[in-house]
Amino acid sequence: MQNAALADARFTTPPGATGQAAAASQVTQTCFSSEAKHPDPDRIYTSAKDKNLHELKETSVEMLDVIGIGIGPFNLSLAALIDPTPLRALFLEKRDALFWHPGLALPNSRLQVSPLKDCVTLVDPTSPYSFLNYLALHGRLYSFVNKRNASTSRQEFTEYYRWVAGRLNTLRFSEDVTDVIPFMDGYRISTNTTTYLARAVVVAVGVEPKIPAFARSLLCDTVYHAADYLERQLPHAAEHVLVVGGGQSGAEIIEDILTRSVSTQITWATSRSNLFSIDDNSFVNEAYTPAYSRRFHALPLQQRRDIVEGEMLTSDGISVDLCNRLYEMLYERNVDGTQADRFRVLSSVVVKDITSHIKRWRVDLDEIATQRNSRILVDRVVLATGFQPRTPPFLEALLEGACMEDGLPVLGPDYAVRFGQHMPGPIYLQNQSRVQHGLQSANLSLVAYRNSQIINSLLGRPFYLNTSARQMIQVYAPSDTSEGDAGVVAMRSTRQVLGST
Repeated sequence: MQNAALADARFTTPPGATGQAAAASQVTQTCFSSEAKHPDPDRIYTSAKDKNLHELKETSVEMLDVIGIGIGPFNLSLAALIDPTPLRALFLEKRDALFWHPGLALPNSRLQVSPLKDCVTLVDPTSPYSFLNYLALHGRLYSFVNKRNASTSRQEFTEYYRWVAGRLNTLRFSEDVTDVIPFMDGYRISTNTTTYLARAVVVAVGVEPKIPAFARSLLCDTVYHAADYLERQLPHAAEHVLVVGGGQSGAEIIEDILTRSVSTQITWATSRSNLFSIDDNSFVNEAYTPAYSRRFHALPLQQRRDIVEGEMLTSDGISVDLCNRLYEMLYERNVDGTQADRFRVLSSVVVKDITSHIKRWRVDLDEIATQRNSRILVDRVVLATGFQPRTPPFLEALLEGACMEDGLPVLGPDYAVRFGQHMPGPIYLQNQSRVQHGLQSANLSLVAYRNSQIINSLLGRPFYLNTSARQMIQVYAPSDTSEGDAGVVAMRSTRQVLGST
């Protein structure tokens, strides 16, 4: 690994660039240009906050090639794929172990994608960190193949992730990153325990619950987000529970309540016109391939917005099996007759407000079609209202000079942030580019491919080859010109601007 390769990774698009690099640069006119000069880190970044900067230069702190911040499925995949490369890397996580939405780890929760879309398989099928190798080493490979359902539970996949984490020696838990600042030819990463230096940083700090404005001041033991469902006292038979949100999380919580107690009164409210299942046929899944992602990234902004809106149910719908199980459970209630009025679904409604009312909650609802208002009294409100990218303070400060699109940093084909000035090294973001790279950016489907692009970009060469098969759906006439590897194309374009060799 040549350190110069990382030092030159200041991602931008050169004047006159063509193809994907040019398309990716069209969203902003203020990104770093070839005329920009390298800042003097001693002069620019020394401040009261950095009073020990010169002392740090003289210490023996090793300059790593890359540091990953956050250890969830995305950066865990990156760590596993980096393992056979010459890159010197560490990954930092503030929690004391790997957790994957523990508050939603319900007994019947199933993975909505193929388990082959694990940390490594679609990029390196021979990797020792694959899900199939996990099954083989745990004596379950034949049993998994023989069972009729090819999917897996979230519980099993969480155990797989923990198994991968236990086999990697580059993960550091209980390390809370407090600051990341440009330093020399890289970055200084400060945590609650120590300081690291790295030429590049990959941020994958996950998501946080999306809480409606009317509920933010009300959060308590009986008003909470679905992410906290298992961490609260579970609903009991005498309660009336309102679940807000018509997606997978809301459906799983409804099933859990119905399974635990047939007497609990449930109202399920969604702004959608129906309870829609995930659009998961084979042709639709072509949208979760590397070639599709590259083409999407090169499209104009409005076209990308329209596609994301039109394809939302390929990612945010309810599993078909779960829809059918819920319908069957409700049907049996009607057959019995005694519990038929204890459950209702309110579609095309919006929750406008929640107020306290004699130890209960008064919920105001608006019907979307008729604009009529209604009100219900409940004992508990579970907000299955989705998630949004988390932006911790250190990341906000680091991205102050980033080029922006739709309120989010502009990312290149290799997921590196484009800045309005030279930076000492690349900053990569995971799960922050739904409108730039498509719905797959927040999905497990292309996690291995995405990380292969980051690794190729860091190395400046295609360590992981683009092995994606030809798509079944062609959206334009095939060209004689190969697209090549997006990350390496971006790297080489940048080096041409900088005059590097």
